[in-house]
Parts: sequence; structure tokens; C-alpha cells
Amino acid sequence: MGKIWGNITVFAAMCCEFVKMTKSIANLLISLECLKLSPSHPFTYASGLKGPVYCDNRKLLSNTSARAEVIKEWKNQITAMKEKFEILAGLATAGIPWAAILADHLNLPMIYVRGKPKEHGKQNQVEGDFKPGQKVLLIEDLVNQGKSLAEAIEGCHQADLTVVGAFCIVDYQMPASAEVLQKYKIPLYSLTNFSQIITIAQELKMLKPEEIDLLKSWHKDPVSWAKNA
Repeated sequence: MGKIWGNITVFAAMCCEFVKMTKSIANLLISLECLKLSPSHPFTYASGLKGPVYCDNRKLLSNTSARAEVIKEWKNQITAMKEKFEILAGLATAGIPWAAILADHLNLPMIYVRGKPKEHGKQNQVEGDFKPGQKVLLIEDLVNQGKSLAEAIEGCHQADLTVVGAFCIVDYQMPASAEVLQKYKIPLYSLTNFSQIITIAQELKMLKPEEIDLLKSWHKDPVSWAKNA
């Protein structure tokens, strides 16, 4: 019984630390104006869909303390993760600088993955020095619908690389991206997510109650929401 309670205590402490971290990163994104919430005037994403949330994590790269915070938390997650890997792979283009910085901190090799094979030269989708069969950890800045993630996983598979997991700064926790993760059977580790963004927005009174409802409505069904936006 003592062992069971001990395990429960450790699990509870880990959950508490995770929530603390996700709230801290969400606050960081808001304070640096990386994160924009605009339910009334939605943004258009790369997928063509419209949505009320826009996150520009590239701004984090320009802030030395914020950049260090992201790398520190990712290193903590890597220490705790069960999956073993040999090489980091940045997703073009936003994931590439993060993968490079993290690889330098961990003294690991790094490659990058294009959205699709280039149309000239060797027509590579995966760029860098690697060996078939190596285990890869993907690095992305943001996961929305999971399209870029799926393309990168397929590209790695075509290059005979094994993807063991993916890291991102922000996870919008969309059903579509969950399906991608389930299809390829890989875990996604994020520093913050849509749930915490909503929580912080409410705590800071950034939005009216009806705007919060619009955000939740978008999250439940982004395709239908975009058609009516």
C-alpha cells in the first residue's frame, strides 16, 4: 500500500509541475505578444482554414531569456521521456532553429525535414547526415491540424528513419492532430496547449465571455467554424 501511495504522490507532483510549466509558457507567449486571440477577426492559417488564435513563436528566438526557457523545459521533458532517440529533426521552417539550438545543448546530430521533396538536385525531403534505421525525435514550433507533422513523419519513413516522438512549443489539441498521432503511434510533448491558453486568457480577462465561447466553438469544430467566420 505504501508503494502505491508513493507512486500516486509522485504522479500528482509530476502533474502539478506540468500544469505549472504550461501556464508559465502560455504567460510567456502572451507577455511577448507571440500569442494573439481574435475571435471577431479570425486569422487565415497555412491550411486555408480560419481561426481565432495565432501564435508566432519565432519571436521567442529573438528573446534570449525566453529562448533559454523553452530549451530548459524541453531538456526536462527529454530527461523524463521513455523513448530513446539518436538524432533531432527540425520541421521546415519554424522547427529548424529550435532543433539546431536543442541539438547543440544535447550534443546530438541534427537534420531537417521539408514539407515535400525538393524538385531539383537529389530531390531530398530529409536533409542532413543520417543513417537508415536511426531513431528520430521531431521538433516543431506549433501543432495545429497535424498536416506538417504527418508530412514529416512520412518523409522520415521514406528515408528509412524511425520517428519515436515529437516536441512542440504549442499544441492546439485538435482532433485532426490527435488522429495523426494515433495513426503513426507517436507521442507529442508540448510546452503549453489550447486548454492553458484559454485558462490564462480568462485569468487575465483578455476576452469577454462570449469570445471565450467562440474560441471553444472553434476548437470543437474548426472546419465548420471557419465556414461561418
